[in-house]
Amino acid sequence: MRNAPLLAAASLALASVISAAPAPTGAAAMGAPPVLFNTAFEGAALGKIEKLGETEFRLHIKGQQDARGRNRQATWYSFRMDDVGGREVTLHLTAFKGEYNDRPARAPAGDWYRPVCSEDGENWQHIPAARWDEAADEFTFTLRPRGNTLWIAHVPPYPHARVSQLLAEVSRSPHARTEVIGQTVLGRELHLVAVTNFARPDAAKKIIWMQARQHAWETGTSFLLEGALRSVLADEPRTAKLRDENVFLFVPMINVDSVVRGEVRFNVNGFDPNRQWDEVDLRDKRWLERNPEIWYVKKAILAQHARQPIAIALNLHNTEMNEYLETMVDAEPQQAMLHRFFELAVTKTSFDPSRPKLTIGLPTNLPPGNTTNILWRDARVPIMLLEQRIGPNRKLNRIATPQDRMDLGRDLIALMAEVVK
Repeated sequence: MRNAPLLAAASLALASVISAAPAPTGAAAMGAPPVLFNTAFEGAALGKIEKLGETEFRLHIKGQQDARGRNRQATWYSFRMDDVGGREVTLHLTAFKGEYNDRPARAPAGDWYRPVCSEDGENWQHIPAARWDEAADEFTFTLRPRGNTLWIAHVPPYPHARVSQLLAEVSRSPHARTEVIGQTVLGRELHLVAVTNFARPDAAKKIIWMQARQHAWETGTSFLLEGALRSVLADEPRTAKLRDENVFLFVPMINVDSVVRGEVRFNVNGFDPNRQWDEVDLRDKRWLERNPEIWYVKKAILAQHARQPIAIALNLHNTEMNEYLETMVDAEPQQAMLHRFFELAVTKTSFDPSRPKLTIGLPTNLPPGNTTNILWRDARVPIMLLEQRIGPNRKLNRIATPQDRMDLGRDLIALMAEVVK
């Protein structure tokens, strides 16, 4: 297994979840109740279940397609198993393959990949040992849970319920204000959180924007944004100075419906909240109906930029094994500012780029830009797209945990404030 050293810590931590007790045999095994699979909770998703034995199952990833029935994405699953205490359970996960940009895509798994498990649905640990079969498109692992219930997920979940709790907590701070800027297809609220020193006028402050969760499966973006938001709300001299000098604006979750429903990438109409930023016209009601997640957030960004220009913006994403910063900013001094941000992120944080420099523009094999980055071309908003890998981080020498991502959020928001001075 190529990444065994990176996973040693996860293997040791898992001892609290996985028991070394032998599996029940004989009459005890015969009298055991059947293993139950549960998806009756927020964010749950699982496709067909094949029973191969009393405690062995082949589980098909549900996936999600776009409005045209194309671009199947299979980067999310989440389910609960009951009546598993002390029993050896073998799971074969399959049906990972799909499409990306209308082309066949490799499975979002491999020798490096580890799902996560939890005894309580709150605290997650990476499974230490597994086998990936590329030809069969199948990922296999065996567990022996200590408790009677075990949650399994693609990556540590960050449900909408946690956003609601965070917003309730933030609303009690004198340094934050929360407003509803729109609604999703199904009528769920989209929020914008402002953090600053409200006793000082905003005219001399820099405007710093951060947004997360355009794609439902990309939970690492939510942990990063929460870390950033909590850090600028802290009652410390350093953060008080940041609030004196800046207005921090956060959109915590954009694709809310799909997060709640356990979908992967697209909104419930099958449109991608990180594509079509060039097409969504705020004067065209059709786009308000098709992709309101883009419509309302784009409206909020452009309104803010017209009122007082955004100095720097960061659009957060996750990918499997790549980590990079990408922008369409092609003019000075903004480009120099973003290059400095990249360099500081490399030297001062756990950011572990797979590309040696800030990517300017788009690779030649991709279609014209249609992500949030297009806001530079259309409105001169200096925005970057950050991809964080879910595979092993070379600086950490392991897969990043939710706390690692929150720490990265704390560090990056401070660097954003530093480079806009």
